[in-house]
Amino acid sequence: MELGKVIRTFRKEKQLTQEEMARRLGVTPPAVNKWENGNSYPDITLLAPIARLLGITTDTLLSYRKELTDQEIQEILTRVGARMKKEEYSEVFQWAMGVIQEYPGCEALILPVAQVLDAYRDILQVPEAEKYDEEICSLYRRMLNSTDSAAVHTALTALFLIALKKEQYELAEQYLDKIPQQRVDPMRYRALLYAKQEKNDLAYELYERMLFQGYSDLTWCLQGISALAIKENHMDKAERIAQKQKKLAEILEMGKYMEASPEFSLAYMRKDKEACLYLLEEMTDGLGDMAPYRKSDLYSHLQYAKRGSENTAFMMLKALEEDENLDFLRGEERFERILENLRVVFF
Repeated sequence: MELGKVIRTFRKEKQLTQEEMARRLGVTPPAVNKWENGNSYPDITLLAPIARLLGITTDTLLSYRKELTDQEIQEILTRVGARMKKEEYSEVFQWAMGVIQEYPGCEALILPVAQVLDAYRDILQVPEAEKYDEEICSLYRRMLNSTDSAAVHTALTALFLIALKKEQYELAEQYLDKIPQQRVDPMRYRALLYAKQEKNDLAYELYERMLFQGYSDLTWCLQGISALAIKENHMDKAERIAQKQKKLAEILEMGKYMEASPEFSLAYMRKDKEACLYLLEEMTDGLGDMAPYRKSDLYSHLQYAKRGSENTAFMMLKALEEDENLDFLRGEERFERILENLRVVFF
């Protein structure tokens, strides 16, 4: 990454204006502007003060490495996931942050690393997970200056969810207000356009992508309704919602794991031992084919990233091993067999 862009990226992250930065360094605002536009370079004696002011190392300041290939990024993410399963979260966290310091301008790396680090805090039930909030949020905030609107949307959503979890409701609303409201999905009209132009494969792909995303959206809504019903102790309604979620997964061919998950959540709350064991067996069995939709003619024009069941098995195993609310199942032969089957998938 060019020196000027490094300065601009971290200046904005620190929420400093060019004038403020100039004043604190004892230079003129036009000088800072020239640095950031690549028209001139700071005097060598200013490099250390600039780095200190921006809260970075001189190595990061002088890093010219910006781009990574998709394959290199995927290899880094795969390594993060693999290390998370074997090492302490704190060690992997520091390593991942160090990689980002090497590529401070590679947005295609920063966002997914932030998401992975964020997600694994919950998956691993990391003690004092909130102490990582600021560094993870700083990665998301860095993405708010991106020219990629989808990346900005993702970062704002993540920041909103973190603020919501911390009960910082005013901050959450501020982030939410920044997410643009898209009243019309242009993919709908593009699919119509492709169909009229007889570009059938492209039209199929868009319709299938919207259908796939629609499943996620509908599931999100049904889960929200179910949570409210449970909160108000309307368990019959929650049961009906769980059945609808199961039917939706069946109709859209999402597999046994997704079909059983909603019912398991309710059985878990009721501490229904027999139902929990049956549904856990169904979910474990479903790990053998986590993506049956790939073989469905509903989605035959979509391209999928290669993905196995190991990550889902790992998350499920950690939850079953560590959740104290599942103690009513421990010692049951079927439950121990489920754990062993998950270990086989993972190891």
